[in-house]
Amino acid sequence: MIRVGRPRRTVPEQTSSEAARPSPLTPVSSMRTFWGLMRAYWFSDRWKEAWTLTLVIALLTALSSKAGVWFAMASGELVNSIAFFHDAANINPLQTLLTNAGILVLLVVLKDAGFTGVRNLVSATLHRKWRGWLNSQFNQALLDGNHTHFHAQHGSVAGGIVAPDNID
Repeated sequence: MIRVGRPRRTVPEQTSSEAARPSPLTPVSSMRTFWGLMRAYWFSDRWKEAWTLTLVIALLTALSSKAGVWFAMASGELVNSIAFFHDAANINPLQTLLTNAGILVLLVVLKDAGFTGVRNLVSATLHRKWRGWLNSQFNQALLDGNHTHFHAQHGSVAGGIVAPDNID
């Protein structure tokens, strides 16, 4: 069996004597792990937006679940009104049947078009905003002044002399 070790940190942890020096890590270094990547947006400078959208999604998910319970109860009422349609105690059978059917249709529309549709819209908005923020963080880290390979490729030298184009 071949054993492969875990990769070692390329940047050492800071000790108490190194606390005065600036960290060699980039702003995206905390995003090296899965949970660091997932957590970064919710603890960034746009945390209010992230947590608001997350709470709206949780609220709409709970309402959708509750609408499922309401649907089950309304379905039972509709079946009950069909079963007792010819009962002598039922003085308005058609009105009862149509009312229960209307409530059931209303709940289906409320759950599917209302709660579930809006929740999917808010979820897509959260995903779009998170990806936009994440792209900007990686672009900012990739194109900062410490990445000389980028500046060398694009002729950004300190002396102002632009590197010649590669003409074959």
